[in-house]
Amino acid sequence: MQGEFTLGLAEAVETLLLDVQDVAQLIAPLVAVIGFIGLGIMYMASSWPILGDWKKDNPKAANQVVVGLIFVIFASSVTTLITFG
Repeated sequence: MQGEFTLGLAEAVETLLLDVQDVAQLIAPLVAVIGFIGLGIMYMASSWPILGDWKKDNPKAANQVVVGLIFVIFASSVTTLITFG
């Protein structure tokens, strides 16, 4: 048929991966900023009774947030290197 656009499997997968990469490059910095703000709130607001009690009940929460932020920063760096590589 004239004017019909067909997309092969390889092109469809490549397009999907490029779209996922673009979305990841937009979301990763936002997630990192939100994570750092949350980490700061966890440390600074631990004098508030609600957050202080929560922090006592979850002593590993800050470490888990830091590990998550390191992962997000690493993943963002890798996608940036792939883009410009």
